[in-house]
Amino acid sequence: MKKLSAVRIPSQKIPILTLHRDISKHLKRGHRWIYSDSFGPQHESVKNYSGLAFLQIKKDLLGLGVYQFDSPLRFRMLCLSDEPFFKKTEPVKTLESWSLHQWKKALSIRSLFDSSLTNSYRLINGEGDGFPGLVIDIYANTAVVKFENSLFEECIWDTQALVILLCEAFPLLDCIYLKRKKEESEKGEVLFGTLNTEVQFKENGLLFSANIREGSKTGFFLDQRDNRNLIKQFAHDKSVLNLFSYTGGFSVYAAAGGAKSVTSVDIAKPAIEVLQNNFEINQLKTPTENIAADAFLYLGQAVEKKKKFDLVINDPPSFAPNAKSVPQATAAYTKIFSDSLRLVSSHGLFAASSCSSHINTPMFMDILKESFSKARLRGTLLQMGHQPFDHPYPLAMDELRYLKFALLRVE
Repeated sequence: MKKLSAVRIPSQKIPILTLHRDISKHLKRGHRWIYSDSFGPQHESVKNYSGLAFLQIKKDLLGLGVYQFDSPLRFRMLCLSDEPFFKKTEPVKTLESWSLHQWKKALSIRSLFDSSLTNSYRLINGEGDGFPGLVIDIYANTAVVKFENSLFEECIWDTQALVILLCEAFPLLDCIYLKRKKEESEKGEVLFGTLNTEVQFKENGLLFSANIREGSKTGFFLDQRDNRNLIKQFAHDKSVLNLFSYTGGFSVYAAAGGAKSVTSVDIAKPAIEVLQNNFEINQLKTPTENIAADAFLYLGQAVEKKKKFDLVINDPPSFAPNAKSVPQATAAYTKIFSDSLRLVSSHGLFAASSCSSHINTPMFMDILKESFSKARLRGTLLQMGHQPFDHPYPLAMDELRYLKFALLRVE
């Protein structure tokens, strides 16, 4: 594998920025983010600058990273000065060595997957793999590249270099697709090959189909893989309700685990159509009811009708996109979880999840306790789940431990 920088090499000299507040210990422990309040006034030449920058504190060089002048999250560290491949006077060589080192580590971790059972996973998980803001997901022979902040980070990451690295590591790739956020005018771009309307892939021996271009995130929620497998173990001979089902990940696993029946509810009709297809390609004969409806409205009607299920799964979208929304999100989670609990049969099971990084694990557990209390029920925690190993995060960045999943018995 030849040396290649995943970061665009600037033609101009890389500036040196100075920290106003000493947080070098914070960085050396592995945290990669620095917020605006750590910076004082900068030299006029970099006042409105965004791009690669060296970082120093009292003329002590800390490392090389990415600076964005108009963002509260002002700096993301790439390479620290105490790393062996850091060379202050040779930033190009630094970036090449750093890129290759991080890339090889990411490939090594993902080589643990048995490709005969699972050929869909996250290859690059931003800061967790040393590539802040960059996500690459693999779906069989299709790779999807996504940036956390499309317009800015497309100027930082070298997509042509990423194509070369991907094609070298995965010679059977048919397509590399750059997916942008839905609000962008150009929602995506084929960087290599041809993108099929539907991409089929394997997860734990089960087949799934995803519409990469139109689907949420990169097409599928890969981070729930282990939690879906847990549901498969507990679903045998149970009536299952999957709320916010999207394209039916939990529903397919429940059916594959021998569920007596599976009811799936999602507001997006196209997602329900893909869910039905996912049952067909797995040749599952489980009795199903697939409902394109608002899960909140469905819950209210089901409670009124006194419906009961042996296992209820509630995996809603993030209710807390930022810190300010946490109080409203807490109330929303509590309501929807407590309402869901009213649909669980005596001594049945309840699975609840949150994908918001602003709701940490202790907060999530408090929400569950309050939900059980409001429903006038008691619960026993059977297992607590989080994101799988292909969604790593630095030990010092607990805020990136975003996924919480709880499986409980309702008493």
